[in-house]
Amino acid sequence: MNMVDGSTLLTTIFVLVDDWYQQKGYRYVLLLPGPSPRFTDSEMLTLLVAMDFFPYPGEQQFLGFLRANYLSLFPKLLDQSQFNRRARRLEGMLEELRRFWVLELGAIFERTLLLDTKPVPVVGYKRDKRQSDFTGSADYGWCASRKMNYFGYKLVLISTLNGIPLVYSLVPASTDERLAAESVLECVRGCRIKAFKGFIGGQWQNDIFQTTGNQIFTPKRANQLKQQPKAFEGLLTHIPHFNK
Repeated sequence: MNMVDGSTLLTTIFVLVDDWYQQKGYRYVLLLPGPSPRFTDSEMLTLLVAMDFFPYPGEQQFLGFLRANYLSLFPKLLDQSQFNRRARRLEGMLEELRRFWVLELGAIFERTLLLDTKPVPVVGYKRDKRQSDFTGSADYGWCASRKMNYFGYKLVLISTLNGIPLVYSLVPASTDERLAAESVLECVRGCRIKAFKGFIGGQWQNDIFQTTGNQIFTPKRANQLKQQPKAFEGLLTHIPHFNK
């Protein structure tokens, strides 16, 4: 597998982002008093997209990495406080950019999709949560696949088979898998959706089919009387996160 170096990755993202910005993105610019920012919206969007490709847990670490290695590509790079304010201001534009790419990749025409959840811890499990900014929003949950108790949220996501995210939602960690999925399943219609064992439930799957036309397929537990054909089970287990 060929690896792309950081400079090539950042340059490629910038070219794609700036092409979109010049054609469509400028329409979403908020008109604010004062001079135009020295660090452009295209540069900001490039870094917000690039954060998904570099293994740093937060903005401060990511910006430090850029400053140490790629400052020549972004000579007017903002400090962390300025970057955070600009990032929040550009949230809507970033979402429009992602939707445009989903359309360009033809992902909205996919009829066979994946449904999965992932724990999103936000505070150490043993720390005091009462003073956390997440109090009243996040809560305690259990991730069966990782055998992990955590405090935070649960990400529920529908994606294409090759990993392009289509719809997602963030819910408190204790939310039941099937209840968490209902909000995203409302956004797609008439699809064949492969899901892991947390979404087993004949009545629930039938309700989803009646309301959205989506068919949910899951591996069966070993003690279930009604089993899937072996060929179908084999197809599901070839998808790594279905071996849960």
